[in-house]
Amino acid sequence: MNTAPVGLYSISVRGLHVPDLLAWAASHTIPFVHLRGGPRGVDLACQPASMIWRWRKAAAETVPITGVTADVDVADLLTGDAGTRRRAACDVAEIAETAAILGAGWVRLLARTPLTASDLHQGAGLPVLADSPIPLLIEPHHPGWVAPDTLRPFLDLVGSCPQLGLLADTAQLAAALPTSSEKAAWLGPVLDHARVLHLSDPGTGLDAAGHAVVAAAAADRIWAGQRLEVAVEWTGADRSPDECLTRYQQATAWWGRLATAYPQ
Repeated sequence: MNTAPVGLYSISVRGLHVPDLLAWAASHTIPFVHLRGGPRGVDLACQPASMIWRWRKAAAETVPITGVTADVDVADLLTGDAGTRRRAACDVAEIAETAAILGAGWVRLLARTPLTASDLHQGAGLPVLADSPIPLLIEPHHPGWVAPDTLRPFLDLVGSCPQLGLLADTAQLAAALPTSSEKAAWLGPVLDHARVLHLSDPGTGLDAAGHAVVAAAAADRIWAGQRLEVAVEWTGADRSPDECLTRYQQATAWWGRLATAYPQ
């Protein structure tokens, strides 16, 4: 397989403001950045328009911001009281609009709380999902999302809207595998809807249980022609620029060895 460029998720490094982060990435030939855009990151929705345009200019001069992550949970869009749903929808709309100005191609939504089939069916015609100016990628953050009674309605929701897709995180999906070396039946359908893959090292390395199973299945799809944007996510204790670069280089080498094993 002709290995695609591997970017970096901004959560992986601390102490750099956006223009400095982009310049640092460019100086180390990191080809693109995924930006943490919610309140736990750079809080895009609260930035003045002039700042967003300065960041866009910085990206044009260094490396692009290809995606933005929001902190909004899908559950807040589909369950709870009307006020919670309204605020969540407003937050998604605002960050999607700002991400588009930055030149990003998608916004990530979290999926921490598995929902019922009834809850998920409500999302099929939800304007904030169906009418987003850029694609919204849901990232499953709980093993319950791949339970038999949840997986099908979850994937049906994603498949019902052209603007929806999935972000596959190797650590999150590996945690849902039955064993460290066994590929579960749900993994293929999940990856079929994925548009982004995060090689996610929480501090235990990518050789920890399950990462290779998820990544190999993703590499198989890339080889078959599916477009998957790959980036490194380092969340260990030391996220200094030097340590982040070391972990990025280790992860890209690991991915390169795995990916170039195809075709099999």
